[in-house]
Amino acid sequence: MSETSLIQHPSLLRRFAAMNYDCLLLMAVSIAYGLLYTGIAKLLFLMDSDRATGFLFQLGWLLSIVGFFCYFWMKGGQTTGMRAWKMKITTTQGDSPALKQCLLRFFLAPIGWLCFFTAFFNHNQYCLHDQWSQTELRLLKE
Repeated sequence: MSETSLIQHPSLLRRFAAMNYDCLLLMAVSIAYGLLYTGIAKLLFLMDSDRATGFLFQLGWLLSIVGFFCYFWMKGGQTTGMRAWKMKITTTQGDSPALKQCLLRFFLAPIGWLCFFTAFFNHNQYCLHDQWSQTELRLLKE
C-alpha cells in the first residue's frame, strides 16, 4: 500500500468543531490585543476618533490574527483547536507549510468555506483553500 492511501483526512464536521474551538481562542487574542493597543495608544496620546488610529487598530488586529494562525501552522502544524480534534496541517507532500502557503490558506479560507460544498466532491474532502495553498488537513491517529 502506498503512503498516500494510509493518510486519513478529517470530516467537514471535525473541521467545523476545530474552527469553533479556535474562535474562542481568537476572542481571547482579540481582547488581549485591544487591551495592549489601548494601553499603548493612551501612553502615546493617540486616543481620539481619528481615522488613522482606527485604521491602525484594525490593521494591527488583522496582523495579530494572521500571526496567530501562521505561527501555529508553521511551528507544529496545529492550532489548539486542531490539536484538540487531532488534526494537523501539512503540505500535500507531508512537510510543514511555508509562510506563503499559510498566508494563502488564511486569506483564501473565507472563499473556500463559502464554497465548502466542493469538499463533498473530492475524495480527500479538500476545500478550495486547501487546493489553492497546496496544503491539507490530516487526521492524526488516536
